[in-house]
Amino acid sequence: MKKFTLSVIVLLFTTQLCVTAKSTFQQVHTLFQTNCTPACHSGSSPSGNLNLSGSTSDVYNRLVNATPVNPTAAAKGYKLVEPGYPFRSFLMKKVNHGLDTQNELVTGEGATMPSNSTTLTNVQKELIRQWIIWGAKDTGVTFNANLIADYYNGQGIAQMPAPVTPEQEGKEGFQIKFGPVFLQPRGEFEFFQAYNPKLQSDKEITTLRSTLPPMSHHWVLRSLTPAGEAAFGAEPMEGANINAQILVYQHTSFLAIWQFTDELSLPEGTAHFQDSAEAFLLNLHMANYSPDSIVAATGYVNVYTQPRGSGAIEMKTGLSPYGGFNPFVLQIPNTGAPFTLQEHLVVPGETRYFWNIQSHTHALGKDYDMFLRNPDGSKGTQFYEGYMNENHTINQGYYDYAYPAVKTFDPMMEVDMTNGLIFEATWLNNGPDTIGFGLTTQEEMFVTYFSYTTELPAALAIRETEKDALSLSVSPNPGNDNFNLRYTL
Repeated sequence: MKKFTLSVIVLLFTTQLCVTAKSTFQQVHTLFQTNCTPACHSGSSPSGNLNLSGSTSDVYNRLVNATPVNPTAAAKGYKLVEPGYPFRSFLMKKVNHGLDTQNELVTGEGATMPSNSTTLTNVQKELIRQWIIWGAKDTGVTFNANLIADYYNGQGIAQMPAPVTPEQEGKEGFQIKFGPVFLQPRGEFEFFQAYNPKLQSDKEITTLRSTLPPMSHHWVLRSLTPAGEAAFGAEPMEGANINAQILVYQHTSFLAIWQFTDELSLPEGTAHFQDSAEAFLLNLHMANYSPDSIVAATGYVNVYTQPRGSGAIEMKTGLSPYGGFNPFVLQIPNTGAPFTLQEHLVVPGETRYFWNIQSHTHALGKDYDMFLRNPDGSKGTQFYEGYMNENHTINQGYYDYAYPAVKTFDPMMEVDMTNGLIFEATWLNNGPDTIGFGLTTQEEMFVTYFSYTTELPAALAIRETEKDALSLSVSPNPGNDNFNLRYTL
């Protein structure tokens, strides 16, 4: 398998985006001039007090981060255009008109635009949405407009329906959405994008439900510091950007990873803690295996919450990459024979209660096993078998790197981290070159993801105590009229 270098990935990405010399906002501006200004949005009394006539700079300054005059939209905190957030951009809601069922106008938000008989095409509406997703910049070409045109002209794979939101279910929480981002046939990307839900108070997250697009490799959710949010900016950042990787290590804490659509419902009495000042970092890795169809990649997470202070124990999450802070030490030789490495996770003096754990390699991965570590550093009891299916219930006879098993422990697995854990992965490289660490599926990884607490939640501790609390004996057995009852609490 040919190894992709960083420069090749960047070249492909740049070639994909720089298709036309006309800037993205110039295209959006032209669309406004053709469809919006002649009848409604020009002159001394424009509709909605929004004048879309004039130069690109004039129109840009009237739109981006400007508060709409519509009182319902303003009360929700919407802007006419909020860079990176089509769901909070009132302009997008006004022109959406069927493009996205989750972004339609509601009572009090007025009528669809344009208000005359003209309806924008899906290609035109997508142009506006993509401009917003990619940071609503005033200059530069930020995405491949040709992909959009081809997608809506019949060369696209149908998008999956959006899941209902927690609010629509009548539950506390919110929905996070990434994309859509359009990916050409045989293409691959990994993007990071900041998402701020604008929480009004600190929250406890009790459940995370993901919905992944077809052909996704992984979908990761991290907490993001305010400084990290400012550093990432509004537009998606390409994963091969080394600055993106540095920012991830500096400003994020890992929350969850999915390699298939799934729900993570935390054990009773536990929760992830999310501060109101924090945002989230979304990370979607996609590979389009179709030879001729375009993918509109969209990822969702429903985040179910409760107020901070419920008494829940904090559920922590972490990852253990081979090589630690220098994952590039991972090298898979092209010997054509199985090649196995171990990673030891030891935290002296700490006890952890593991809730779930999962493996992660790329295409050369052939097995991935996990063991309790003995005091002498040798392998103890095996608790994770890489050949198991997605939920670690059936041995399918092979390791599936695209859908590796997620092992959930009920009750939670207590581990003395002074001894720790051992992770063991095996690869098979028949290619012409040694394969090292990298973000694409043409390169390799050796990472273990896990969720744990450092104390046993009260609800689970009581359940364990009740289970073992009573020792009861009856004699003689069988008995007649008289018998002795002995018990110990």
